[in-house]
Amino acid sequence: MQDIRVLIIEEFKYIADLNVLELKRGGFIVESQFVSSEESMICALKQQWDIILSDNSTPHFNAIQALFTRNKISPRTPFIIVSEDVSPESIKLAMKNGCCAYLLKENLHQLAILVRNIINRKV
Repeated sequence: MQDIRVLIIEEFKYIADLNVLELKRGGFIVESQFVSSEESMICALKQQWDIILSDNSTPHFNAIQALFTRNKISPRTPFIIVSEDVSPESIKLAMKNGCCAYLLKENLHQLAILVRNIINRKV
């Protein structure tokens, strides 16, 4: 079991909870915080996080905006977009600006493997 601190940008808490559940199934002991706005993300980034997971369909705050917020405040924290609603142009922009990966929500069962690979590569 590996401890992990996860910041989740998501519109609905129950979807954020699905991310946490998948990480727990994958062998992580998860401490998480759910946010849905830039203001709440900025406050949350005052703490240290092992990884940030971001949906792209949060109203008024998409994954690209969240990535740029991360880049300003905590640029070394790995960032993954977990969404079904991202254009190829946005994915390309995200990857050029420090996003580690993009995962379709329909492939959420692969989240723990992806996170473990990113965390282990970071060390």
